[in-house]
Amino acid sequence: MSKIIILNGSSRKNGFTSSLVNSFIEGAENSGNEVREHFIHEMNINYCLGCDKCMETREGCVQKKDDMNMIYEDLTWADVVVFASPEYWGTFTAELKTAIDRMFGWFNLGENFGAKKDCALLMTARGDDYSMALGQYNIFTQFLQWKDLGMVLGRNKEDEAKKLGESIK
Repeated sequence: MSKIIILNGSSRKNGFTSSLVNSFIEGAENSGNEVREHFIHEMNINYCLGCDKCMETREGCVQKKDDMNMIYEDLTWADVVVFASPEYWGTFTAELKTAIDRMFGWFNLGENFGAKKDCALLMTARGDDYSMALGQYNIFTQFLQWKDLGMVLGRNKEDEAKKLGESIK
């Protein structure tokens, strides 16, 4: 059994991306996994300040009073991180990118430095060009040395999302 955190960067709870997320959750839970989803659009997450205090002190992000703390707790708890987003301007939504940027503070919190996770990507778009988003995802996973468990790219691929969720043990 794995513990899975989903960072859902969609602004629509009933949109195409959320439909993939729901199917993924169904498959993952059917396989005995525990899943926690964060619908970032409804969270209060401040932008990274780029102050580098997290690197200097190893005490985490200096911004202690926003909802990113819930994500930090679940990042520590989770074995698998799933990034979910519609494609905006070729890449992730601003909401998801903000959360990803703020994850830098978690990585620089003493015991989390170098933490290895598995990850997956769920993404939808009006077209079929995911190249910029995949480039960003690949840089992120390579930099962190996280193992990619798979991706589902496109609308109406709920069966694939469910299978991906089921494949995680």
